[in-house]
Amino acid sequence: MTQRDKDALDAYSKVVVSAAEEIGPAVVRIETEGRYADHDGLGSGFIYQSDGSILTNAHVVANASRVQVKLADGRTTTATLVAIERNEDLAVLRIPSDRPLPVAELSNEPLVPGQLVVAIGNPFGLGWSVTAGVVSALGRSLPAPEGGPALRNLIQTQTPINPGNSGGPLVNGLGKVVGITTAIVPYGQGIGFAIPVDSIYNFLARIKGDRPTRGAIMGVSVYSIPLDPSLVQALRLSQRMGVTIIDIIAGSPAEQGGLRPQDIIITADQYPVQDARELAAIIQRHRPGERIVFTFIRDVKVRQVTIVLG
Repeated sequence: MTQRDKDALDAYSKVVVSAAEEIGPAVVRIETEGRYADHDGLGSGFIYQSDGSILTNAHVVANASRVQVKLADGRTTTATLVAIERNEDLAVLRIPSDRPLPVAELSNEPLVPGQLVVAIGNPFGLGWSVTAGVVSALGRSLPAPEGGPALRNLIQTQTPINPGNSGGPLVNGLGKVVGITTAIVPYGQGIGFAIPVDSIYNFLARIKGDRPTRGAIMGVSVYSIPLDPSLVQALRLSQRMGVTIIDIIAGSPAEQGGLRPQDIIITADQYPVQDARELAAIIQRHRPGERIVFTFIRDVKVRQVTIVLG
């Protein structure tokens, strides 16, 4: 864009154009393939370190057996999942690169309602689309994916966000990242949400040497279920609730250890497990590489398996 073109823009447009130009080279398109066809999908992300480290949403990549990343310069490469926290809906990928890559800078400035924000992503696969709006509110909460603790302290924005935008950056007028777009209200007009930069900083602080420094990873999605009374009686169980596995990340510790979808976990590390939060709390007390013995029900039989956490 020439200086003459820039002079012709109004102040609002100048800010949006400048922000988009600043962040655009670091935004990526994410394509995922799952173990089942309906898990294939599209999302967005952005490079935050020049070595090819990428931030995105956990729900964009959690079920993927293969993740492809397309860069702004047109190159496509396979990404590796480095870290994931489903309860925070955040994940880090890494792509190989023979040269430093353009990066998006995380903001240190506070947000205020009414502030201009810009989103860049791949809605419905339409790459590198720019939308603009304002911060509608701060401190919102939403139910988390997989029925875990609620996502808290979210940014509410009326910046247009659509499927495929998930994981992409929400930036301020300087093109610095203030959040990661994560969800919309399907029955609402212009109501979207983003994970704030403070949560991103906290997530990154828990990652050291490409592994979480606090807690470990098992790689399952679960929800709580009441155990059938006849099953409780037949197996002589002392609890009435368990958690059933609804999905397992390909290559995760859970899959490598032999767990399967529809297995019902009843104990972990000898502690009863009756809801998803109890399971998460037990796992997070351990470090990557440590072992946990899980007791679970499969085919009306109580079984055990030892899993090495990631």
